Amino acid sequence: MRKLRIFVLVLALGLVAAACSSDSDDTTTTAASGGETETTTAATETTVATETTAATETTAAGGETMEVKTDFGVDLEAGTITIGQTADLTGPFAPLVGPILAGQQMYWAWVNGNGGIGGMEVLMETRDTNYQVEQHIAAYDEIRDLVVAISHTTGSPQTLAISDALVEDSMIAVPATWYSGWTDTNIAPTVLHTGNPYCLEAMNGLDWMASVEAEEGNDAPTLAIASIPGDFGLDPMAGALMWAEINGIEVVYDGSGTIIPGQDQKPVADAIVASGADLVYVTTTPGTFSEVYGAALQQGFEAKWSGSGPTYNPAFLVSPIADAIQRDWYGTFYMQPWGGDSAGMALTMQLVEASGADIPANDYVGLGVVEAMLVHAALEAAYASGDMTRAGVLAALRTLDNVDFQGMAPPENYTGSTADQIQRVVTLWRPSVANLEAGGSGSEIVESDFVGPTAKDFDFQEACFQF
Repeated sequence: MRKLRIFVLVLALGLVAAACSSDSDDTTTTAASGGETETTTAATETTVATETTAATETTAAGGETMEVKTDFGVDLEAGTITIGQTADLTGPFAPLVGPILAGQQMYWAWVNGNGGIGGMEVLMETRDTNYQVEQHIAAYDEIRDLVVAISHTTGSPQTLAISDALVEDSMIAVPATWYSGWTDTNIAPTVLHTGNPYCLEAMNGLDWMASVEAEEGNDAPTLAIASIPGDFGLDPMAGALMWAEINGIEVVYDGSGTIIPGQDQKPVADAIVASGADLVYVTTTPGTFSEVYGAALQQGFEAKWSGSGPTYNPAFLVSPIADAIQRDWYGTFYMQPWGGDSAGMALTMQLVEASGADIPANDYVGLGVVEAMLVHAALEAAYASGDMTRAGVLAALRTLDNVDFQGMAPPENYTGSTADQIQRVVTLWRPSVANLEAGGSGSEIVESDFVGPTAKDFDFQEACFQF
């Protein structure tokens, strides 16, 4: 396989990673049949549709005629199904979201080229949110009457801001965020969890790092934590603090919520260094992490570092911190990184190769495929039931107790109680320049399907962080 370019952010030691920027209007991205993708400029005004439910006959793949109910986003006459994405294309997570949407585009093009869903073509309606809550709300309002489901929504605060509207619309949404509240069925019942939630991810990562410390002769490591405010930062910090209490670990610095993007991060770095911690768990944007970590490195500080998946960016491996990050970072992810040995990852890599596009060898490409697979499963179940209204898609989703991602991510259950649905499995990996130079994403898998003892035994009944 040809070596694929990664999204590169030019990082000076301790400086903010640059985010993509754009002055263009919002875009509508269409996954067309035949394996190609097309992006066109969308108008900023949207005509609001009046809700109607229609029952129309359509011809199924086997040639039989069946009746299918529809309301929004499914046009049986045109043979199209439209799904939406409220995505950070120009904000701090744009370097991660770009590969996610690329994965979705390629997956839906592949589905369309293989008969679609009931013979219908799946189209993508995408809006940029810039990781801003108000812009996210506006983006959802623009597309809410155009789509039958949301296959990607970036950010926990942003997704929470539209959660009431999602419930009102009976709209399923797949978040690119692993807030434990998505598994708490009392918080946002139409937002679908995927992967190990932040608080259990922290437990898994810390179990791993502590086991490495023990192998090195340190049975009582100390812990420092720091994060961005809000549920993105505080949910994993809650998990880290629970882990420390359960395991009798001393927390020598609690910087929960102290990392404020755009402000000087040196005080946070100074506090971590002064703590002398053996383990450091940080959750923030990749840019602010590089500031905190870089400032600690400048003081000669060494420890084992980890944090929620979106904290890390593979561009660190082509920056001045490459050697240090390979030594210090213990990565956890919600699915197999690029190059994993699953059938799902093989499909993802084949789609990238077949596209002929300059698509990055990036772990988040596969995440986009996982998001699309989940919505695909819901749409197929809804079609089979004869009800492709938004409520019908939601009802069909809630019958799925073993959504299979072909081994690329652990299966998900969307039935039963909160405790029944919680995902405890995570993938462990280490940064590797050698992996990157060999055409990978720079993530060397240590163990797939890892569950640490703390995460395994944790009695999850509600979100770890409550507003």
